[in-house]
Amino acid sequence: MNHAATRASRLVLASLAHLLPIALATAAAPAMADTYPSRPIDIVVPYPPGGTNDVIARVIADGLASTLKQKAIVLNKPGASGSIGSSFVARSAPDGYTLLLGSQGTHSANPYLLKSQTYDPLKDLAGVALVGRVNNVLVVNDRLPVKTISEFVSYAKAHPGTVNFSHAGVGTSMNLAGQLFILKAGTEIVPIPYQGSAQATMAVVSGEVGSMFANTTSVVEFIKGKKLRALGVTGLDSDPLLPDVRPIAEQGVPDFEMQSWFGLFAPAGTPPDVLDKLNQTVRSILDKPDLKEKFESVGLVPGSLDTAQFNAFVRTDNARIGELIQQAGIQPN
Repeated sequence: MNHAATRASRLVLASLAHLLPIALATAAAPAMADTYPSRPIDIVVPYPPGGTNDVIARVIADGLASTLKQKAIVLNKPGASGSIGSSFVARSAPDGYTLLLGSQGTHSANPYLLKSQTYDPLKDLAGVALVGRVNNVLVVNDRLPVKTISEFVSYAKAHPGTVNFSHAGVGTSMNLAGQLFILKAGTEIVPIPYQGSAQATMAVVSGEVGSMFANTTSVVEFIKGKKLRALGVTGLDSDPLLPDVRPIAEQGVPDFEMQSWFGLFAPAGTPPDVLDKLNQTVRSILDKPDLKEKFESVGLVPGSLDTAQFNAFVRTDNARIGELIQQAGIQPN
């Protein structure tokens, strides 16, 4: 064999050696979903135990464990408005074994409200599945002389600067719904922040504050007990907990819509077949009648989106909330 032929043979062998790992990885990729999961899955909740996110995560964890025949462990990593837990998942290995129970707060509000944001929700995390959406409801203290949305708007316009609403912090659904109402209804109502939704609710029950865009679950009993009056729900459809309360958008405030949502996320770069397997598993769990009934009993309507649809949903919500925060003049801190 001459020198040129020998050199050509070496080049061919070098090329094959370079391509072999790629070929092996490509051949192994389709099998990954077949072997996944082979060990326990962690679901990170970026808030303290006992909250809505935590409750939802534990229901999903039980469903995943039962269906996939592997343990699913809920880990609470609270702090910085959900950023600590979200960043932890974003930096984790993209193998499907570390997931995040995220929400509108972690993905739509935080990027515009936190100066020291440590993760990019649209780049660092991949959507797995929409778990569900939940309405808020505009409630007023029973002593406030209004019974409809139009009466509330008229009263607020007739008493500028005196009608207020409580909320559990800037960027919460309670706060965002109130800010959206101000813009869409063209009226002035003053936001009053409290340390948590329980304090914000009791402020309205006691009459310290006139109104609140509350999570439906937290105020249903007060509505039934005539301590609070429900004027309208924030979604476009009726709420399973308040079927007789019409949407605000149907009562003279067109295009008004604000719903909280919860979803499962994985680190960016997680193999698509693993994401699809998780998506299909979560959707099958959400479709079970007993679980659907359990979620609806707390006002949550289960989701039903594939991974592409869910990621598009998150991007749209992120842009919408960002525009609302800008229009409302809310500054990051």
